[in-house]
Amino acid sequence: MATEVSICSNALRRLGDSPITSLTEDSERGRLCNAFYEPSRDAILRSHTWNFAINRATLAKLSSAPAFEYAFQYALPTDPFCLRVLKMEFEDYEFKVENLAGQGRVLLTNEGEANIIYIARVTDPSLFDSMFVDVLTAKLAVDLAYPVTNSTTLQTQMQRLFERKLSDA
Repeated sequence: MATEVSICSNALRRLGDSPITSLTEDSERGRLCNAFYEPSRDAILRSHTWNFAINRATLAKLSSAPAFEYAFQYALPTDPFCLRVLKMEFEDYEFKVENLAGQGRVLLTNEGEANIIYIARVTDPSLFDSMFVDVLTAKLAVDLAYPVTNSTTLQTQMQRLFERKLSDA
């Protein structure tokens, strides 16, 4: 079963470096893994329709209407956090996601109800698909390559590996 530490350690091993024992360990590699792990995880979740991250929700309608263009606005899920709306309940429903001052991220639509399918932020590595773990490990290897090795050549090689793994997924 994958853990945050095992994913980061495998990325470091791909670079020919030593593994870490914790994301909070007092080492440059630990600090780098801690800095890159969450943004990389979320980017990979958003980049593909991973089955383990797909959720459904009925959204709460907000009391105020959008200023123009759409009739209704709805609050997006925060637990689990909605990284990307894939679609509304019916394919022909039009919608847009925006950040609104004071209200956060909202879904705008002309529909009186908003049932969505979305990519959720999954933070528990035990729920990750094995291909996702492989892609995330490759993405971390790209992000860590230059800071760990000072090699743009190795970073380019890791970028190619990442693109191949993402394509396979």
